[in-house]
Amino acid sequence: MDSDKRKRRVERLKKEILGFALTLIIVPWLMVVILSVKNYKLSKTVREQTVLINQYLEETEMLASNAAVVIPTPVASEVVKEESNGPKRDVESMTEEEIKALALSDEELYDGYRKVYLTFDDGPSVNTEEILDILKEYDVKATFFVIYKEGRENEELYRRIVDEGHTLGMHSCSHVYSKIYASPEAFMEDTNTLRNFLYMVTGVESRFYRFPGGSSNKVSPVDMHTYAKLLKDEGIIYYDWNVSSQDATSIILSKDQIVYNSTCNLKNFKEAVILFHDTGSKVTTVEALPEIIEYIRSMDDTVILPISDETNPIQHISVD
Repeated sequence: MDSDKRKRRVERLKKEILGFALTLIIVPWLMVVILSVKNYKLSKTVREQTVLINQYLEETEMLASNAAVVIPTPVASEVVKEESNGPKRDVESMTEEEIKALALSDEELYDGYRKVYLTFDDGPSVNTEEILDILKEYDVKATFFVIYKEGRENEELYRRIVDEGHTLGMHSCSHVYSKIYASPEAFMEDTNTLRNFLYMVTGVESRFYRFPGGSSNKVSPVDMHTYAKLLKDEGIIYYDWNVSSQDATSIILSKDQIVYNSTCNLKNFKEAVILFHDTGSKVTTVEALPEIIEYIRSMDDTVILPISDETNPIQHISVD
């Protein structure tokens, strides 16, 4: 009897020792896995916030040193003269079948109209989905000059931009001026990395680029004509802007101020490329977007289009 009790005690003790040993082995590994996941998420957040901080610091530095991009005075070819004869084709009175029968690109179809291009830099962000929702609601196509952001949510946004008929442009991998403009080699490595990434995610090879800070920035140690020529040699067209919402400043502008900045000079241009920014802090930009679209649509003989191969590029510097 005593022998049976001892055996049971020994077996119980063995089980307790085994359980304790397994706990000593499993718990540390489980903690390693949990900490690894948390560390990955934290690292991702740090990387994303670092990008935003770098953008903010660079923009602040440019403004403080009077190196902000200068928006050139419209040249004669851009200015809409009062004696304009208006559009060559009354598209609004045509049926969808009649428009399709013409087999024209948007640029050709709206020849003679004032053309406005809504462009968003720095995305995707937490605001991109709402921007896309607004554009979808108004049946408007825009252009997104994006940076490199991994992750399922971001990749879905890249694809949605393409799937909903918007133009996907490039705006560098990181928006960190010191890295992008360090040398021609660094610039092209950055550009090709982003271009290949976007192709892998969306199946679309982007052909459009916007320089961080614009082509007339004073930050790059290398002459910007060098980078413009490199893009041209790769079949990439770069775009600046001639209308700015001015939402890139460190001061958060009100919705009404962004609406005013984006619309007050539109009548001066036959082709207006408006600069917006798609980052998490630009909430008032999103709030202003519906009113901006409605204002543009209220203008006579005016249409909102996405940038395409046939769009006349607005450029601050010439490309030889």
